[in-house]
Amino acid sequence: MKVALLALSVRGAMGQYLEALVPHLAKRVETHLFVPVHFPGQLDPAFVHSFETGRNWVRAFFRLINPLLARSLWKKIYAIRPTLIHIFSGEGYPWILLISYWVCREKIPIFLTMHDPELHIGCSIWEYANGVLRRLIVPRAHSVHVHSKVFIKSAQNLGAHNVTVIPHGSIAERFTKHYCPDRRREPIALFFGRLEPYKGLGLLVEAGLKLQGKLRIVIAGPGRIPSKVRKVIQEHPEWFELRNCFISDEEVAELFQRASVLVLPYLQATQSSLPLIAAAFGVPVVSTAVGAFVEDVPRVGGILVPPGDASALANGMLEAIGTSPLYPTELEMSALSAKFVEWYRTGLERAIDHQ
Repeated sequence: MKVALLALSVRGAMGQYLEALVPHLAKRVETHLFVPVHFPGQLDPAFVHSFETGRNWVRAFFRLINPLLARSLWKKIYAIRPTLIHIFSGEGYPWILLISYWVCREKIPIFLTMHDPELHIGCSIWEYANGVLRRLIVPRAHSVHVHSKVFIKSAQNLGAHNVTVIPHGSIAERFTKHYCPDRRREPIALFFGRLEPYKGLGLLVEAGLKLQGKLRIVIAGPGRIPSKVRKVIQEHPEWFELRNCFISDEEVAELFQRASVLVLPYLQATQSSLPLIAAAFGVPVVSTAVGAFVEDVPRVGGILVPPGDASALANGMLEAIGTSPLYPTELEMSALSAKFVEWYRTGLERAIDHQ
């Protein structure tokens, strides 16, 4: 089996997921990873093929609507004579529209991972366009992968014929390798990640005010903060700590070692790597019951609270402190890669049966 793994979006957590998965996947099947040139490093024993998408969104836009560049990438993919194409990200990008047409014409099976079967609240125009255009791609896929059974119906509504559930794998190792035994727990509730409208930062601040200093809320990550939320944070420096910037892997490890609880106050969610990272550091999790969190958080022994309820969120943070999380080793990429290979094999058998 020869897998062409195509990822047009590799920044942030998407790239971290690839970095964790691909080396283990490549030990099981011949894996050719096609990624933009800004994707870091080599992932032995996989074969990495790079292409230019543009260093900023303007250049990327004009390159991604250029059919000649799409054709050039397709020729690189076709040259390896893949058994299947696995579209890992960017399924609604213009290049994918053309490449999927050429793939189908050559009768090469398409496997598709959908990380966000439902659009997030406050998504960008680019993300919205991706969500619209992928409706042309999803029906062409022989099989579609989602990370939670709660999104099977969403995938089917987008035109998926066969849907497979493989849970979100752990990327915790990239952070736990920076573990420092000298650090001690503090009465801190940690919110970590890119700050986006759907992540419920306003709800978290409201819950922090209700706690009245029983826990210090640390908010860490890049992104925009609503002015009202920032004002409240600045008015209560004794209750809130803000690190509104990129956080290095070493700093992430430091924060998880200091924290007594990880809080996920999301208004809406698909899935996240955070529950598994927290569990790997021994940090309990409290989350609103949205998206895949309804499966992911109980899996690590965390607490779910009703979405939009600041009092329940505050009480959940206090309740979670001192509990012992569970870290499911079966979701490490060394084990989870076997699930992807089984997905490929099952999908290929189904494709042959339908010929």
